[in-house]
Amino acid sequence: MRGKLFYFSRFFVRLGVGRWSVNVSEPEGPAVYVCSHNNMLGPLAALCWLPFDVRPWVLHVFLEEETCRKQYQEYTFSKRFGMPEPLAAIGAWGVSGYVSSLMRSMGAIPVYRGTVKLGHTFRETIAALQRGESVLIFPDVDYTDDSSGIGEVYDGFLLLERFWRKVSTQPLRFVPLRLDAASRRITEGRAVSFRRDADWKTEMNRVREALRAEINRGESPQLRMEG
Repeated sequence: MRGKLFYFSRFFVRLGVGRWSVNVSEPEGPAVYVCSHNNMLGPLAALCWLPFDVRPWVLHVFLEEETCRKQYQEYTFSKRFGMPEPLAAIGAWGVSGYVSSLMRSMGAIPVYRGTVKLGHTFRETIAALQRGESVLIFPDVDYTDDSSGIGEVYDGFLLLERFWRKVSTQPLRFVPLRLDAASRRITEGRAVSFRRDADWKTEMNRVREALRAEINRGESPQLRMEG
């Protein structure tokens, strides 16, 4: 599932993020892991140190070189990091080929958020789950938040359960992962599944909040207030 570029890159990224301990069981069946982004620390730590392969959801622009270059030039380097336009253009040109190749090498699933191609994201994810592959999602609205917990989330990923119902009689397991940056530890929380005999909207709210509560367990309530 993963390519040589991923393993080559992981060696050097591990040197940067340091060693993390992981208290996460090997998946016994189809599972969607949910983790906080923590301003890139979540993806780096999870993808480097989880002891099994996962396929992360990644915004589709990062999987193709040209769209990746535009994203870095027009937003990441210029607006987020405040680089002058010429420098942002040079930087984007320098990293876009590598980043897009790395995303494909790690088996990233492209997320076509807000477009008519979003169905492709769900279909590819369901196909991966049917093959026994695990999926990793970082649903933070504010992905630049550098706290270990999670605040407001996009809950559209929970629609995977609706697609999963078409291919399985068993509810899909959503598994929360807690980050502890201070102790460099990733811990598995209690898995959450939809009750298929309950109202869909009620279940969406229950599952979303149960996942948030598990991810935020141990966090200061003041840091994790809604809104």
